[in-house]
Amino acid sequence: MEQKIINILYHSKLPHAKMGGQKSLLALIDNLDRTKFNPILTMPLDGELRNLAENRGIEVLIKPVPPMNIMSIFELIKVRNEYVRFIKEHNIKIIHTDDDKFAYFSTFIAKKAKIKSIYHARVAQNHKYDKLLEPRINQIIGISDATKFRFKESTLNTKFVKIFNGVDCELFSSNYNQAQIRQKLNIDSESTILLFVGQLLITKGLDDILNALEILSETSNNNYKLYIIGSESKKGKLDYFKSRTKELKLNKNVLFVGQKSNVNEWMQAADILLFPSHKGEGMGRVTYESMATSTPVIATDIVGVNEAVTSDVGILINQGDPKAIAAAIERLSCDKELYNKFAIEGKKRALNVFDIKKHAYEVMRLYETMVR
Repeated sequence: MEQKIINILYHSKLPHAKMGGQKSLLALIDNLDRTKFNPILTMPLDGELRNLAENRGIEVLIKPVPPMNIMSIFELIKVRNEYVRFIKEHNIKIIHTDDDKFAYFSTFIAKKAKIKSIYHARVAQNHKYDKLLEPRINQIIGISDATKFRFKESTLNTKFVKIFNGVDCELFSSNYNQAQIRQKLNIDSESTILLFVGQLLITKGLDDILNALEILSETSNNNYKLYIIGSESKKGKLDYFKSRTKELKLNKNVLFVGQKSNVNEWMQAADILLFPSHKGEGMGRVTYESMATSTPVIATDIVGVNEAVTSDVGILINQGDPKAIAAAIERLSCDKELYNKFAIEGKKRALNVFDIKKHAYEVMRLYETMVR
């Protein structure tokens, strides 16, 4: 008997692939068993993500969703019905999104279309629609224990499953020559290279990093250079951090290089990844990407992040503690035995726990369970 292909409608609230959620979505799609599952993508705006999806042979539906309020009720009903028609035409069985607003809206679509809905919880902080979607959604995937705190015990017992995110470990862990990569990226070969990858936000711990570098500039004999990869999600943040850099007299030690598509190469070129993020992180995708490249990580000891970075593979520090960040940087730079241990054990952990193939397998198994 020929097996029927299960059509999945994925939703992204962003039209680009700059953020971790969209990168995770594409990584999942790339590792689906296409003999069993057919991905279709919907998003509210056209953009880079559409091209990336269509290049993979994925159909894309651009469909804006109006505000979720009583004033938009007739427009919401109209859009819901348009989605229902699309779902029936394409024989879609599951809607899968990591946007809480659309997840709530998707429950009305799913009920009308008589299909299943999944909310993928990627961050730890509570969202506006959590309590509304909780009783209506069919399944919640949480990427760490930190995401559990958003939901009721009854929901955790009946609808929640923890599935760690995954990355293309082959891309990040491939053999490479660090000196050649540094030359290619025009990175200083004489300094200890520190790397930050993420949104330019205070809650990502970027202020703490700059303050730590100021401490090191006064107390350390080592030459450190920090490369900051990322873009501002809130206008004015880039100017703020550049101003702070100048104020701390770190202009020669800190370089803002913008958003990069070849993050794997920057991680391979770095000596240490810094991830002192504050509470609210689901886990931190860049931590295990860095581990996969054998680049040790200094991270905040908060729920979620410490599920990725354990004390066996990196240094965990208290939130908002520049002195601890500075001490950890100095320790890793001076203790080569510890550095090599973290490089080896971190890579093992990334390959064993966070490989995208393992993630995709567990998600596909959930899909099959839901449509039985």
